[in-house]
Amino acid sequence: MSREVSLESTGEGQGFDSGMGASAAEAQPGDASPLEKSIEWSDIKGALVTQSRVIHALIMRETLSRYGDHKLGFLWAILEPLLMVTMIASVVSLMRGNSSESMPLVPFMITGFVPFFMFRNTMNQLKNAVASNRRLLGFPQVTTFDAIVARVLLEGGVLLSVFVFMLSMAYLIGFEFRVENPLGVLVVCLCLLLLGTGIGFVLATLIPVMPSVGQVSSLIFGRPMMVTSGLFFTAESVPEPFRGWLLYNPILHLMELMRSYFFYEFESPHGSWFYAGSWVVGTFTFGLLIHQALRRRAIVGL
Repeated sequence: MSREVSLESTGEGQGFDSGMGASAAEAQPGDASPLEKSIEWSDIKGALVTQSRVIHALIMRETLSRYGDHKLGFLWAILEPLLMVTMIASVVSLMRGNSSESMPLVPFMITGFVPFFMFRNTMNQLKNAVASNRRLLGFPQVTTFDAIVARVLLEGGVLLSVFVFMLSMAYLIGFEFRVENPLGVLVVCLCLLLLGTGIGFVLATLIPVMPSVGQVSSLIFGRPMMVTSGLFFTAESVPEPFRGWLLYNPILHLMELMRSYFFYEFESPHGSWFYAGSWVVGTFTFGLLIHQALRRRAIVGL
């Protein structure tokens, strides 16, 4: 991948140098000249523009490679959670009726599965972000951070669109609901995305160095995490002492908060912002530190 970065002409810079001779002599020794300040700002602005172009190009490349190779394209991003919600909702409906804790069953399932996919799919997509972009990392403009951020933005945008689409379809086919706190729902979605991003940073950095980490992560964050994260149940419906054990899972706290903000009929006493937020911030910070420390080894280890 190549990219042209526009630079200011050197002749213009020489004109500035000749015109600033007298004013530079009058400036205090410790003060930065206006030219130096303008250069600093232009450097920062240029770096941001360059990085945004790199990330945009990587997003377009990821979009084509992920959805362009399939005949269904973007439709597959909708079909996967739709099939999962339909299957689980049918089983639960047969087992215990048409509602869960007085909440409409299909919206209840959608607010569990799609937000969970924001965590799981983001983490899974980041696992191989460094390995799959190794050719591009040979270019000085492309960094491992750019490759990871591009996948996070693409996955987050797709799944938020799927979330809105599926809720809209559920409402149109007859499941009545009103969202109590849309901003709270969005914040919980972003927390799940950040939690998956933090773990994804760790995995993307360690897997090229130690490939066995990928296998271990699949065991931990696969079906066991899905079953214990409250996708098709609430914490209140689980008896003690099992409830206490499950509440060590921060995703269960976020699911409880999600449904408390979404449904007027539901208010969970078990969702803790402090506990879930500590996990999100701690995991994201740890992921950034690991990536910063080992990103060169991750590239060399490919």
